[in-house]
Amino acid sequence: MEDLLFTVEITPQIIYLTLILIVIGSALKDVPFIERWMIIWILLTISILVEFTFMGFNFKSLFEAVISSSLATMAYQTYKQTKKGVRSIRMRK
Repeated sequence: MEDLLFTVEITPQIIYLTLILIVIGSALKDVPFIERWMIIWILLTISILVEFTFMGFNFKSLFEAVISSSLATMAYQTYKQTKKGVRSIRMRK
């Protein structure tokens, strides 16, 4: 397990998958019959399917899929919370 953690790198493939997941997640927010709590599970499923399709069925692919979906969720939440914070600071002035 420790060997796997030291061999996993943030490759361009993970970054591309993360960007694609951000776009898909943003689009899913506008679909009325998809609940907000379901979006993260949909993104994780898509990420796993893409990784297994292109990289093969192994633990490293699963790990990279989880990293990609986590990065996408973190990036979106960071953007959203920063925007909310800036808006609240402007309202105080």
